[in-house]
Amino acid sequence: MNVHQLRRWSDRVDGGLRSTGEVARNGFNTVYNKAMNSPRATAAVMLGTGVAAALLWLANRNGTFAAQHAKTLGRARRERLSSRKSRSAKP
Repeated sequence: MNVHQLRRWSDRVDGGLRSTGEVARNGFNTVYNKAMNSPRATAAVMLGTGVAAALLWLANRNGTFAAQHAKTLGRARRERLSSRKSRSAKP
């Protein structure tokens, strides 16, 4: 391959990436402008952000699902053992 052919291919790829970036930027601007001009959309974004933040806070505070599952199983096993002991201690 010669240098000119590689340069043409790289220019073609570069041009395609530029046009894709422009399309993405235009799409983002359209969505942003609609959201800024619509109070309902702004309220929905704020509410969604708040709910997501609350869920992340709860998950961080309480631990992961696996940790909660192990904790609950441990509690259930201890309870089952203590109930067996109390039944066997009765005459």
